[in-house]
Amino acid sequence: MIDYKIVKFCRLCRKRFVVHKVDAKKNYCDECQPKINKQNYKQNY
Repeated sequence: MIDYKIVKFCRLCRKRFVVHKVDAKKNYCDECQPKINKQNYKQNY
């Protein structure tokens, strides 16, 4: 089976990044993902 890759744009910094098709729901690049996780953690508690 062929493993496809998708080019996406980060919602926070608008940087292009490539993800595998199975990670197609990913909306943030690897640099911005920890920032979003930290914000969500603070909002929940």
